[in-house]
Amino acid sequence: MSANPARVASMRDVTCMAALDTMPHIADRIRNLLGHGRRITVARRLTYTDRPPEVTTGLTVDEITDWRSGNGIGVHLKPGIHGFSVSAHPGENDTEVGEWKRYHAADGSDPFQRRENMTEVHISGGLSGNGPASTDLLVIRHWNSAGVCEERVVAFDAGPVEGEYRAGRWLYGMALGPADMEGRLLAWDRGRVPDADLELWTGRAAELMSVIADEGR
Repeated sequence: MSANPARVASMRDVTCMAALDTMPHIADRIRNLLGHGRRITVARRLTYTDRPPEVTTGLTVDEITDWRSGNGIGVHLKPGIHGFSVSAHPGENDTEVGEWKRYHAADGSDPFQRRENMTEVHISGGLSGNGPASTDLLVIRHWNSAGVCEERVVAFDAGPVEGEYRAGRWLYGMALGPADMEGRLLAWDRGRVPDADLELWTGRAAELMSVIADEGR
């Protein structure tokens, strides 16, 4: 399989394998997703069982660390231990092309050809320079040395103050008139609005909501 690791830094929605050549881009995207002060929901399940996933809501970032001498990223969430990590191992996960070959060669039906020590990552959002979006998502599927797959789905709320975020979205959408509203709202929802514009319009929304609250007293 032909894969260009640089696509991980440029495609909003991308599925990739954790390898030495993709990890810098994966780590940057994860840091960007976590950099907007949003509450986080994590769903965890073992894919070989029929049990429902364990879902934990209301989490926030505690600490982000470099793993494996820079070849991985570890995320600690609070309260409690609800973190996740993605890493690649030199000599085992050197290139994404090699990882995809291993992935497709092992379908799981043969215990001697099962997927082992590999991680598939799906990322929506978190591109450099883009603000947060309601469709941002991170899905990590890791197969350990026994061939057991653990899946973690990481989702995000709208922002630190959801009311201001929603009002800012509407103000941004209407800024150039009704004719441009649909396209501007779509850009907001897809995370294509720069952080500076996001802060500007959520700030204006906060001011407007404050004035309305004062008038109602």
